[in-house]
Amino acid sequence: MTAPDNTVPDVEILSRHEVYRGRASVEEITFRQRRRDGSVQDLTREVVRYGLNVVAVLPVDPVEGRLLLCRQLRLPMLVDQNDPFPLEACAGRLEQGEDAEEGARRELLEEFGVTALTLTHVMASYTSPGILGARADLYLATYDSAARASGGGLAEEGEDIEVLEMGFAEAAHLLRTGQLRDAKSVILLQHLMLRHPDRFPAVSPP
Repeated sequence: MTAPDNTVPDVEILSRHEVYRGRASVEEITFRQRRRDGSVQDLTREVVRYGLNVVAVLPVDPVEGRLLLCRQLRLPMLVDQNDPFPLEACAGRLEQGEDAEEGARRELLEEFGVTALTLTHVMASYTSPGILGARADLYLATYDSAARASGGGLAEEGEDIEVLEMGFAEAAHLLRTGQLRDAKSVILLQHLMLRHPDRFPAVSPP
């Protein structure tokens, strides 16, 4: 993997050191920035990293008009929002040496028990660029409902994933009523709705 170019006009990195390493790592960086008005400021910020870049996949059965979402325990959402099992698309971190498409296919099979028949890249996004350096590559996949296995993730990684299959109309209702709040999943479902407006009921938001 090629290291990113950290040289930016009017920004000078003064120091950087790792202050924490566990499942995630935190690097403290002090930098000097020339502001737009010509003044100069020195600031210290933290960069949180949790492995490599990530992928997210929304699997769709276009023949049956169905798609897959999931629920699993998200501890930060429990302790900060009291929302421990948010609805989500399939997602996960890339493994070393794996490209985004390979990772998307692997995560879809591990978590949702389906093989992607087709895989379409929707976009690359930054989930929280003020503190996270990772990129999320978002995909739409097609799958065959009749060939779906159980999925559920990898027990050795602590995953316990409930896979939910639903019709397009139900998924749209979850979005319109605010029950789908995970950002990557909202982006993917809205993209699907824009690509196939004829498959979704024309219901006004609540």
